[in-house]
Amino acid sequence: MIPDSKMCFYPEKEWTLSLIEGKWKIAILCNLGIKGTKRFGELKRLIPNITQQMLTNQLRELEKNGIVHREVFRVAPPRVEYSLSEQGQSLIPILDMLKNWGKKYLEASQLESQDLYYEKRMALSVIEGKWKLIILCHLERKGTKRYGELKKLIPNITQKMLTNQLRELEYDGMVHREVYPEVPPKVEYSLTEQGQQLLPILHKLEDWGRDYMTPPDGSENN
Repeated sequence: MIPDSKMCFYPEKEWTLSLIEGKWKIAILCNLGIKGTKRFGELKRLIPNITQQMLTNQLRELEKNGIVHREVFRVAPPRVEYSLSEQGQSLIPILDMLKNWGKKYLEASQLESQDLYYEKRMALSVIEGKWKLIILCHLERKGTKRYGELKKLIPNITQKMLTNQLRELEYDGMVHREVYPEVPPKVEYSLTEQGQQLLPILHKLEDWGRDYMTPPDGSENN
């Protein structure tokens, strides 16, 4: 279901991110993108730690959103194959950008990749979720902001949630927190260099989401 743009700050980015975030969707999309059409059992063997129920649910969601195509062959026993749809194929450049950013992030953090798709998941973990994406976009578009200014820009977020999200973004090196020795204390938040390097990915998410949400006739999807 495509989000109501009136209910979202950055609907295109939020929608695209919602389609690919999470540990398993990335693995499914990458396997289908790299290895091509696969049957359910083949995907299960390629992603051994996923449960059968989880794989079924994730494939259904991807199929419902038009990212994965499911082909049923009328043979005995039944044969079902999964492949990336045209829209799914168009996500590959975004996944490649996530991998490249994640690789640089791991190198800068002196961390090692744990598996084949670790860089992509690492990049997604920094921005996934509704609020982190909105915070990053506000800091990009509106520049350095104080805590209260961010709270006013995102009225639906609770104070506790904003504090937690800013702390996580600061911990991950995406946001810089500057404390001024004044009375009362003054604290400002801005994007770090690593945070700035995420911007091309955010722009790509927006471009892809806009294309997805706008049908060929130019009218808006409901």
